[in-house]
Amino acid sequence: MKGLWFLVLLLLSTPAASLAEVIEFPEEELAQESVLPIFDNPVSVKARNVVTEKRFEVGGQLGYNLTEAFFNQYSFAGTLTYHLTEEHGVNIFGSFNLPGVTSYTSELNPPPGSTESLNLQHAPRPKWVVLGSYQYTGFYGKMSFTKDYIMNLSLYGLGGIGGIYIGDKTFPVLNFGLGQKFYFSPHFALRFDLRVLMYQGPDPFGAPKTTLLNAAGEQSASLFPKRLYIGSLLSVGAIWLLPGT
Repeated sequence: MKGLWFLVLLLLSTPAASLAEVIEFPEEELAQESVLPIFDNPVSVKARNVVTEKRFEVGGQLGYNLTEAFFNQYSFAGTLTYHLTEEHGVNIFGSFNLPGVTSYTSELNPPPGSTESLNLQHAPRPKWVVLGSYQYTGFYGKMSFTKDYIMNLSLYGLGGIGGIYIGDKTFPVLNFGLGQKFYFSPHFALRFDLRVLMYQGPDPFGAPKTTLLNAAGEQSASLFPKRLYIGSLLSVGAIWLLPGT
């Protein structure tokens, strides 16, 4: 028993370093520098199912103005895109606003607590908008709902300039936004665009009351002071990818 206690005390008193085995390598066999792999021509996507480079894309869309309060929020739109590469492209978008007013316009004839109608139906109405944008596709991928069906998709950003026609005058407009395409085939897809529009347009509330009070029809945009508008336009439709050039 005393021999066992002696062995335990001997192990506890022996330094740990003396029990560890030290392995030494010659310095000439050790690595002198770190090396990383080099890829001369990295390819993010191989065997693409949808090829867009040097191809035109055309389509029709239905637009909805999310921030329009007094006039019809719906529009018919068309889109044309030329893809310079798989990532970079140029997009032209045009929409024609449907005539009519919203229920809020009628409710303000007259507004609560007043006896005079605002007659906003005679204010300058947005009629059409044309936009030219740079389009950058930042993501291309696929998703599978079943084992036998795969849908390709792409996510892109938009930014550019254009013009919006309100009443009887055209105003310059800046636009930027995001879009998503869902491809049902290498040639056909659904396109969803959400754009923010910024422009100086006529302000019907900044003009004298008599401008609209005695109006008999749509008034000229030049009769109203201008203010900054920031609106949002959602457009949804189908596009067709034409054969390459």
